[in-house]
Amino acid sequence: MLITASKLRHDTRHFFSKQIGIIFFISALVACINILIDFFVKPDMHIISIIKNNQFTRFSSFLELMNNMTFEDKNELLKYFIFKSIESLISKTILLGSIITLISVLSKNKKESIISSIGSLFSFLPSLFILNFLTTFIIQMGYMFLIIPGILLSIILSLSPIIFSFKQHGLIDSIRLSIYISWKYIRIIEPVVLFWICSKFLLTILVTNIHFINNNILFLISNISMNMLFSILIIYLFRFYMIFLRS
Repeated sequence: MLITASKLRHDTRHFFSKQIGIIFFISALVACINILIDFFVKPDMHIISIIKNNQFTRFSSFLELMNNMTFEDKNELLKYFIFKSIESLISKTILLGSIITLISVLSKNKKESIISSIGSLFSFLPSLFILNFLTTFIIQMGYMFLIIPGILLSIILSLSPIIFSFKQHGLIDSIRLSIYISWKYIRIIEPVVLFWICSKFLLTILVTNIHFINNNILFLISNISMNMLFSILIIYLFRFYMIFLRS
């Protein structure tokens, strides 16, 4: 079966429009989990004020800030970044696992019960979290050197959770196959990954420049919006891999 970007866009739009209610519910639920984690695990307010008052637009400005901080503040800043990274990974894993489970269940001819679907999701999440940790670490290492390597790694590693969800390959094999397949079909995968990166960037800029809405409401809206956009990416990549397996 021939894989084309236009066919994938059509399939993605069709699935998203039909399941938009469930996808919105999942996106809102994950956003609420994010808010709950933020609410119950409050980092040091002094560190939060430092981060909010300093725009890390340049790597040199971040290093300058670190040099002027006390040892205790450096430790608190490190704890904060670790906490935010774990929070982001948990949210991403739950969203990714939920959308993949949704697509998998709807793609099967026989219907599964809600309990069995939830059971398969929870058994899948721990391994998916480890995979997300590995791919995120690799991608962030790419961004530390230059923007282009980070973007390229985001593209070629994007299929790894989809491949892993089919339970035919392990963690490392899923990453290796993702690199191979994504590089081979980079013209088809690249546009949707770039769309996701640009959308996330523009949404972040928009949110930081809105001051007339309550911060908690704004945080919820932005999280739901990002989750919905990420769901589109997952649907596109899942559909691509399904067609790839049949071709």
